[in-house]
Amino acid sequence: MGYYSSFERVSAALELEEPDRVPTIPLVTYALSSLTQSTVWEFCHDGDKLAKAIIKGYEEFGYDAVIAFADVYLFAEAVGVLLDFSVDGPPKPLSSPIKSVEDVEKMDIPDPKRDGRLPVLLRAIEVLSKRFRDEVPIYSGGQGPFSLSAEIIGLERFLMSLYRDMELVEEMVRFSTDYMVEVGSAEYDAGAHILHLGDSFAGPSVTSPKIFEKIALPSEREVFNKWKALGAYTSLHICGDSGLIWPMIPGTGCDNFEVDYMIDMAEVKNYFMGKICIMGNIDPSGIIHHGTIDEVAKTTAKCIEDAAGGGGFILSSGCLIMPGFPHENLKAMVETAGKLGKYPRR
Repeated sequence: MGYYSSFERVSAALELEEPDRVPTIPLVTYALSSLTQSTVWEFCHDGDKLAKAIIKGYEEFGYDAVIAFADVYLFAEAVGVLLDFSVDGPPKPLSSPIKSVEDVEKMDIPDPKRDGRLPVLLRAIEVLSKRFRDEVPIYSGGQGPFSLSAEIIGLERFLMSLYRDMELVEEMVRFSTDYMVEVGSAEYDAGAHILHLGDSFAGPSVTSPKIFEKIALPSEREVFNKWKALGAYTSLHICGDSGLIWPMIPGTGCDNFEVDYMIDMAEVKNYFMGKICIMGNIDPSGIIHHGTIDEVAKTTAKCIEDAAGGGGFILSSGCLIMPGFPHENLKAMVETAGKLGKYPRR
């Protein structure tokens, strides 16, 4: 079958093909800050330190893509959301600049090269692009328009507005859709290959499938279609049990669907076989953070057994791996995939 670079391996999976082996892309971001003795705050505020830690993580663990991402509230902060940002933990929103629909109408789309911490992310992508060129895929992106709208307004108020103030919801989602198109375009120009939307607030664990179909689905599809027109691969992440919205996932236009750890991988693979690449889904807390090396290896083996057949599969954690994870566990995940994930499957 020959040698595959990481870029070729991941691209083959995204094209629903079988590469030489199952590619591995754990969802690890600011948890890498400790590799370079940086704080989480420094990782999220300095593009060079962000890139340095990401490069160190790739060299330390040997997975198949680098994730150029800081924290999810980076995008909301750029429009005026005030954050409480501790030294060694992710930020929490304190207040929103949006009091009415008129405030949304007055907002300008942030300039990714100038506003907030968006330039930090672009700087990291540029450094990573120079380091890896096209040998290792760079995964970046933003927040789904539904989730970003909730992060800007505040989740509780946004969910109440779905029933009390649909004009505000529609204006906010329209703004967030245009915003994410601009962010992804800038990331792609900086060197990103895979552009991701995290839209977990739109999933069944938070809202109804009808709301997903009416509001989240059209906005995701618009963003993905415009990103794909640039030449990027696209990926969608929905936390929790997303089963109720599986019939709608192909309609989003995503190339890759990231599934959380509580989902049966054999079931999701059977459902999306030949339609969309699936990515997942080792428990980032119970297994990667708190499990033993043997438990990591056994869980990885089962995940590969359940989902690798026929290609179109990327091994990953079900969600974000948090700081303090045992390094030997992530190494065990990657090493097990290297040993057991070879194609063709027997």
